[in-house]
Amino acid sequence: MDVSSLRHYLATDISNEKSLRNNPQQERSRQSLGAILRVCGEIIDESGHAGVTTAEVAKRAEMAIGTVYRFFPDRIALMLGVYQYMQDQYVALCIENLLEVEPETWQETLRVMIDTSVGARRSIPGYKATQYRILGDDESQEQYLRGSREYVAALAGLLEQFDFPRDERWLVHLSVAVELSRALQRLAFDASPEGDPWLLAEARSVPVAYLEGHLVPSASA
Repeated sequence: MDVSSLRHYLATDISNEKSLRNNPQQERSRQSLGAILRVCGEIIDESGHAGVTTAEVAKRAEMAIGTVYRFFPDRIALMLGVYQYMQDQYVALCIENLLEVEPETWQETLRVMIDTSVGARRSIPGYKATQYRILGDDESQEQYLRGSREYVAALAGLLEQFDFPRDERWLVHLSVAVELSRALQRLAFDASPEGDPWLLAEARSVPVAYLEGHLVPSASA
């Protein structure tokens, strides 16, 4: 299966362009950045977004607070960095699962990615909470939306190998499908710590049915 569009997405770091003061080049710096982002995920799971402060992150990561500020100029930049980190963890898992399953249709591919998202909500500290959009200003909002557009474009590139449309209209349809699944997953995990089974089934089926419903008239036109 061709997962090059997802690999390209991972290589294009949307968050770093504005939120990172310094893009780590050395392995030690990359490890420090990874520790900061992992600790943020743990704190979010324990006490929500309000619990994430540079002081608490530095304390939990066992590093000087100046190290945190070296990467992130403020708390909003830190939260955007955490969101991108979680999204990258998810996409990397998608690549692994897609190569293992080798789905033969775009429907199966989409379901594998949805199942991967459900698994990430259960296993990656902080991932579930970062699927709620909490941003501080217009610039942060635009950065978040840009990252979302890049992800949808990568997903469209992935599905294109199954003759799935990729014009602007279908990018909008695909964005809607992604948001439908995310919303249903949020409802499922709000209802139960492990995810309400019926709502998770809806999260898998509703986006596919939505896209299929738009494909039918297009095919018969």
